[in-house]
Amino acid sequence: MKARELMAILRRLGVAERAGKGSHVRFTIGACSTTVPNHKGEDIKKGTLAAIEASLEPCLGKDWLKKIVREGR
Repeated sequence: MKARELMAILRRLGVAERAGKGSHVRFTIGACSTTVPNHKGEDIKKGTLAAIEASLEPCLGKDWLKKIVREGR
């Protein structure tokens, strides 16, 4: 998954984009926050994607990203 795809999903879910630094963008919703690496043209690594999903899980629900990808939204 590309960073721009993930960031679009996060925005649709109401996760607020905060100030980024360099090639990283910070997102927050409620008490949850995460950083998305925005390296143009590169896929986000599986481990990084899993960490992002885990860090937002308390606010967005269990397996929120897998459900969205499965539904094709």
